[in-house]
Amino acid sequence: MKKNSVWILIFFMTVTFVGLLLLQLRYINQSSNMVREQFGDAVRRSLYRVVCEVEEAEVRKFIDQTLEGEGSCDMAATKEVLGEYAASSARPSVFFSERDSLLVPGEESYYTVKPKGKGSLQNMNKEFNARYYARFMRTKSLLDVVMARLVNEAPNSDITERVDMEALDGMIKTSLHNNGIDLAYHFMVVDRWNNIVYSCHGSGMLDNRTVGYRQRFFPQDKEGTGYYLYLFFPDEEMYYARSMGLLIPSVLLSLLLFATFVLTIIYIFRQKWVNEMKNDFVNNMTHELKTPVSSISLAAQMLNDPAVNKSPMLLEHISHVIRDETKRLSFQVEKVLQMSVYDGNKKYTFNFRELDINEMIENIVGNFSLKVQAKGGRIKTKLAASNADAEVDEMHFGNVIYNLMDNAVKYARPDVPLILLVSTWNEKNKLFISIEDNGIGIKKEYQKHIFDKFYRVPTGNRHDVKGFGLGLSYVKRIVTEHKGNIRVESEENVGTKFIIEIPAVS
Repeated sequence: MKKNSVWILIFFMTVTFVGLLLLQLRYINQSSNMVREQFGDAVRRSLYRVVCEVEEAEVRKFIDQTLEGEGSCDMAATKEVLGEYAASSARPSVFFSERDSLLVPGEESYYTVKPKGKGSLQNMNKEFNARYYARFMRTKSLLDVVMARLVNEAPNSDITERVDMEALDGMIKTSLHNNGIDLAYHFMVVDRWNNIVYSCHGSGMLDNRTVGYRQRFFPQDKEGTGYYLYLFFPDEEMYYARSMGLLIPSVLLSLLLFATFVLTIIYIFRQKWVNEMKNDFVNNMTHELKTPVSSISLAAQMLNDPAVNKSPMLLEHISHVIRDETKRLSFQVEKVLQMSVYDGNKKYTFNFRELDINEMIENIVGNFSLKVQAKGGRIKTKLAASNADAEVDEMHFGNVIYNLMDNAVKYARPDVPLILLVSTWNEKNKLFISIEDNGIGIKKEYQKHIFDKFYRVPTGNRHDVKGFGLGLSYVKRIVTEHKGNIRVESEENVGTKFIIEIPAVS
């Protein structure tokens, strides 16, 4: 995939995700506002109903007090008249005649009265009208008294006399339940100066008076004499959160989509990086393998020349070229096979056995010293490990030491003689192996990638360093298989130090 195509794909994926996220946030915000508005409306309806019930209770109280003041003898009759007065709006109380008879309203229905004698119908009608008129006037006078007390006495009374605080709690609970609210609540009654008159569960729990819901008692009273009912819900925010619980799956899906988006982008860039590394590997491998093959081919052509057979020295020279180039070609192929043997899901069977690592290093250094000396350098050892025995595969672990020393030679500074130091030591039950040089070093930004497959550290203007970018990746894999760790310490133009840690045989 081309670089431009990758960025276009990332752009459209980003726009899609951001758009989806904004739509979801808007939906969540609108749903949250709707839940809050519905809850607030339900609470306000409940408080209004409570205030209405309080007013009705006060009216009933004044009626009872007025009737008690009129005397017990007339109380039953007055209550009956008040009842008839209240029912008068439901059915008419006018008498009318039909076939010389009267329809008189009873408790449940009308009954018929037939007067006796001529003119009795008019007299009876007058008698009933007079009786009911007297009752009506008495009821009206009583209601006038009640209204006068409600207007003049009630506003000047203490709120604790007008409102039954013990019954108020039950009214609030019932009204909230009828509106679908069953949350725990606190309430208090305050005056117009916000002084607490009454508070449930103690006033200390309701010290924040700037939040909650408020409804005025007796709104018909004149201004300046009002009392207010405050209602608080300690778990109101939790109620909103529970109400929005249906949106949790949507949020989780969005997070999953975001994680998928990020992982996809990472995977695309990683695949692009791996593809570039593989291309570099193919180019390097082609160059590395082409050179010895060309040399061998040229030497083979020269052997066909009759003049070569007549010159033993030239024949020997060509033979040396073929042998050296074949050895070089075999070495390059071996490096590729090192990774193909132990790659992907293929599990290579190692031949572990107990070996003296100090002795192994001495043998490798002895064979490698000529190569170091050819570069004008020298190699030193400091094998201080008292317990150098470890369970290793001799061939692969030997390749690890050889590869690290070979890198030191490749990346030596041309103006400074190479000094290569190989050390061993023990810490607890671990064996440490250090290979340190004074070469060109590795920049900090490259150190975290040096063990990646196909990765090669940029060498600036130096083009004499060849390779496939497989050596350190192979080293990392082999050390890990030996249940060990490897780390690098390096500074540019100072040198590089690789430290291997493996279990020692106790």
